[in-house]
Amino acid sequence: MLIMIISVFSMLLLSSLLFYLTFTISKKTKSTREKSISFECGFNLFNISRTPFSMRFFLIAIIFIIFDVEIALILPIIPTIFKTSIFKWTLTSIIFLLIILMGIFIEWKENTFEWKT
Repeated sequence: MLIMIISVFSMLLLSSLLFYLTFTISKKTKSTREKSISFECGFNLFNISRTPFSMRFFLIAIIFIIFDVEIALILPIIPTIFKTSIFKWTLTSIIFLLIILMGIFIEWKENTFEWKT
């Protein structure tokens, strides 16, 4: 029994030493400012951080995300037609689509869809 415990601990020690050795050998020693910060797509790190940001681009991106979520919510409606009564399914689908259409009309009224340069 003692031999088994010693062999388990020796294997644990050997594997941890091997892990530490491979970690220190493969570690990159050169560290720069760009490697230590997260990557943000579309922003240059060497420019001034207070550059103006296009609010139109931000609004279009938010609208795109909202419509993606809406489509992801609409797709499961179709297979549920056979699992519920037709009246409940139709009522739920119409209410959901009316809410989506109301949002589209509000965004259309505010001219959010028009890209101004």
